[in-house]
Amino acid sequence: MVAFPLVWLVSVLTTIAAYTLARNTRVPLFARFFLCVFLLSLATIGLLLGLRLSFGAGWAGLAQPLIAVLVAPSAYLGFRALSQDTSASWREALIWNGVPVVFAQLAILAPIPVSADVFVLAITGVYLFRIATLLRYHADDFVQVTPDAMRIVRLAIYATMVLLAMMVATDGLIVAASLFAREPFVLNFLTGVSGVFAAFIFIVALVGGPIVLYPPGSAGNKTEAPSDRDRALMQALDALMTEKQLYKDNNLTLARVARRLSVPVREVSAATNRTTGENFSRYMNAYRIRHAQRVLRETDLSITEVMFDAGFISKSSFNTEFRRIVGQTPSQYRMKTADA
Repeated sequence: MVAFPLVWLVSVLTTIAAYTLARNTRVPLFARFFLCVFLLSLATIGLLLGLRLSFGAGWAGLAQPLIAVLVAPSAYLGFRALSQDTSASWREALIWNGVPVVFAQLAILAPIPVSADVFVLAITGVYLFRIATLLRYHADDFVQVTPDAMRIVRLAIYATMVLLAMMVATDGLIVAASLFAREPFVLNFLTGVSGVFAAFIFIVALVGGPIVLYPPGSAGNKTEAPSDRDRALMQALDALMTEKQLYKDNNLTLARVARRLSVPVREVSAATNRTTGENFSRYMNAYRIRHAQRVLRETDLSITEVMFDAGFISKSSFNTEFRRIVGQTPSQYRMKTADA
C-alpha cells in the first residue's frame, strides 16, 4: 500500500516537470527533448508500477522494462546535448545510442528464457559509465551552459550517476532474487524499492533542473570578479579576434587560442568566464554573429554563405546562436535591415 501513493505522486509531479521543461525555450531543443523523455519515462514507470502493485495488472509488469531501458540513455543524451553545437553530432549520437535501446526492447519482447531485468541492468550499467565520461569535459565543452551554471551541471551529473548506480544495484538484486529466491514477497519488496529510487531521481531532476537552466545573471549565480591579469588577457584575446579574425576558422579551439597567447588553457577559460560571464565558445560565437550581421547588411551573399564566412559549419547552430544574440533569425534580420 505504501508504494501506491509514492509512485503515482512521482508520475504526476514528473509529468508536470516535463511539461515545464518543454516550454522552457532557454534550454536547447535536443537537451529539452531527451530530458523530457527521461522525465516522462520515470513518470510512465511510476504509473505502471502503481498499476502492477496496487491493482495486480500483469500487463504493466511486461511493459515496465520496455520503458525502463529508456531512462539512462535519455539522461545521458540530455546532458550530452548541452555540449553539442552541430546538427551532425546529435544525429550520429541518436543513431548510435538508439540501436542498443531498440535491441534491448526486442530482446525483452522475444520469447527467450532470460529475465527482462537483465537487459535493463545492462543498459543502465553501460549508460552509467557513459554519463561518468561527461565529467571529463572541460567547462568550455558545454557550449550550451553558462559558466555560472557549470557547478550545478556537474553536481547534477554526479547525482544522476549515484541514482543510476542505485537502480543498477536494485536490478541486480531483482535478477539474483529471480534466480535464487522462490518467495514472491522478495521480488515485490525489491520492485517497491526501485520505485523509491525512481522518486529520488525525480526529486533531483525537479530541484536541480531549474537551477541548471537559470539564465546568466540570475539571482544566486555570482561570478568571481575579474582581476587585472584577466582584463589584460582579454584585451590580447580581443585583439586576436578583431585583427586576425580568428573566429572565422571553424576549427578554432580554446587550446589553439591559448597557444597563440602563450598561456595555459585554463587561464584563458577562467579569464573569459570572469570577464564576460560566458564560456569561450559563446564568447567566440558573439564575434561570429557580429560578423554575420555586418555581412548580411552589406552584401547579397546567401544565408548559407554568410554562415560559412562567419565560421559556422552547422546551420542549426548558426540559427540558434543568431536568435540567442540578436533575437531574430538571419533571414528576419536581413529583411528588417533592408527595409530600414
